Amino acid sequence: MSLSVLSRRSMLKIAGGAMLGAMLPGCGGSGGSDDRPALSLITPLGGSKDAALARLANQYNEMQSKVRVVVNPVPWDLAHAKLLTMIAGGNPPDLMMLSGMWMAEFRAMNALEDISPWFHNWSGKDDFAPLALQRSRIATAIVGDTVFGLPFEVTVRAMFYQKKWLDELGLQPADTREQWRTLLEKMTISDKNRYGYALRGSRGGFWSWWAIAEEYASTNEWFDADHRCIINSPDHVKGLEYWNAIFQDGLTPPDSINWGYTELVQGFWSGVCGCIEQDNEVVGTCVEHGMDASTLVTAIMPAGPKARVTSNDIWTFAMSSATKNKDAAYAFFEWLLAPEQAISYAREVGVIPPVKQGFSDPELSSGFYKPFMDMINDPTMLQNWYPNYLPEMGEFVEVMVTREQQNMLLKRQSPQETLDKLADFIQAAEKKYVDRYGPDTPRPPEKIG
Repeated sequence: MSLSVLSRRSMLKIAGGAMLGAMLPGCGGSGGSDDRPALSLITPLGGSKDAALARLANQYNEMQSKVRVVVNPVPWDLAHAKLLTMIAGGNPPDLMMLSGMWMAEFRAMNALEDISPWFHNWSGKDDFAPLALQRSRIATAIVGDTVFGLPFEVTVRAMFYQKKWLDELGLQPADTREQWRTLLEKMTISDKNRYGYALRGSRGGFWSWWAIAEEYASTNEWFDADHRCIINSPDHVKGLEYWNAIFQDGLTPPDSINWGYTELVQGFWSGVCGCIEQDNEVVGTCVEHGMDASTLVTAIMPAGPKARVTSNDIWTFAMSSATKNKDAAYAFFEWLLAPEQAISYAREVGVIPPVKQGFSDPELSSGFYKPFMDMINDPTMLQNWYPNYLPEMGEFVEVMVTREQQNMLLKRQSPQETLDKLADFIQAAEKKYVDRYGPDTPRPPEKIG
């Protein structure tokens, strides 16, 4: 093991939340001379997570002789379009890691295998945590007793702060959005290239401002009882206005209008920005770039005027309906999703595993990771929710939101006009769904888990 890996692990232990495993490069499969049938796995999890998954695949390949799993990482920004192209072209991968918002779209294309017969006879089905299964249902990976995908990891958002900035300003992590706005103002010194917030103005910005809109509206509903879209209500608009003003008032770098995941995380750990909200996996990224307990603080998300929102989601492991080696795919499912592998992966990359044992794992519940677990286990918080039963949700998040939020940031339209356009799109999708399947549509759960 290299000194850099030991240093990284030591720093995490200082913070109370060690992630196991050296971050070594890897890929699935066992070399070009291997003549075993191959199972291809597309993964857009990113960087260290793709590498950790590939190491697990290599471990699996070495312990059996019937098949080899080949892990093919795809950049997150390209994954949705690439999978659509592969499926439409009749050349899908055997296995896929999928965002919850893509499930209904791929199901509508008949691209996903119904794994229900295997799942209901699998001894490991009872290992999943209730929250992980709930998020899988929200993602429509599980519909009634029908199963199209299973949870691979649970994600939840919390705040990351530059501790030295807080200390020099005499500040604490913000408890409310009002306090947070003041904190951003105090952190920002633009002529020194120092800004309060790393804003995600490009793809994926939705996951930042939508939680704020829910905080202002005090609801996670998207439709009223008559199936009218309400995401452009006055309170939702106030939430988006709050987020837009952070950019317009210069509390984030001007070029953050083009920032995606990689740029905003780099903007934080490099010291350009004082805070971000992000998933728990970003702890490892910060530590790998030299941050430790003296420079990094994590905290629960600020509360809005009407609610504090826990923004959690799921990555789903699914099988292509076109795979020619289903028995081998099921065998890999059983092995990869077993608690031993699930918790090992989660510890290495710093995420919450989907199994019950993982929700009480001390290494994933302390130090930098404590706020994430606190949020995911707090039933008093409003749980974010998406109408993922709509096949158009993939297009909504991947295309529509990015275009309209950038038009807003560029002052081509107001927050009200932005949400009006997005509401019109979702309203049309809801009407199409109700016309086909009837008015009994999924609704947000009443509590977490």
